[in-house]
Amino acid sequence: MSDNFQKYGSLFQVDAEHFDEFFSQLKSITLEKSEFFLQQEGKCEYIGFVKNGTLRSFHNNENGNDISFNFHFNNQFFTDYESLLFDKKSKLNIQAIHKSELFLLHKDDLKKLYTKGIYWQEFGRKTKEKLYLDAKKRIEDLLYYSPEQRYTNLLKESPLIFQEVHQKHIASYLGITPQSLSRIRKRIFIS
Repeated sequence: MSDNFQKYGSLFQVDAEHFDEFFSQLKSITLEKSEFFLQQEGKCEYIGFVKNGTLRSFHNNENGNDISFNFHFNNQFFTDYESLLFDKKSKLNIQAIHKSELFLLHKDDLKKLYTKGIYWQEFGRKTKEKLYLDAKKRIEDLLYYSPEQRYTNLLKESPLIFQEVHQKHIASYLGITPQSLSRIRKRIFIS
């Protein structure tokens, strides 16, 4: 088995028999700090995978404020699925917080894999389900949990987040002000 399969096979959820076919479709790129993968009003053409680095998905609202939607860390998939699926202009920006190495799969290459058989159709279904469940979880966090619980959940899921991401972006992600985030952190630290 190849070194690439050992590193990425289970993360991509591709078996050894199909891995080389899949891996040959990937494009490897590096984004420098603050470089965009996707900008609002552009169209998303790729499903991305963070090999190494940190990215942030965010939206600029009508007041010019940016609202963090998600963070993408090592070994995570990311995309603007609505833009990719429906060939629509994106409402999101996806930007590197730090220098980031990515694997990209173009949507046309994914479609070609689908035509090769049931295995790839199942792969596509699983990938779509994963992206859907991630988005659903994000919405549920905002609807069902208090800011303090959202903060606690985020720390459990991404313990290094405060080393990787600026506090104002984390506050925006949690739907609170930076001042509220500071108060929550102090309360949790004291207790």
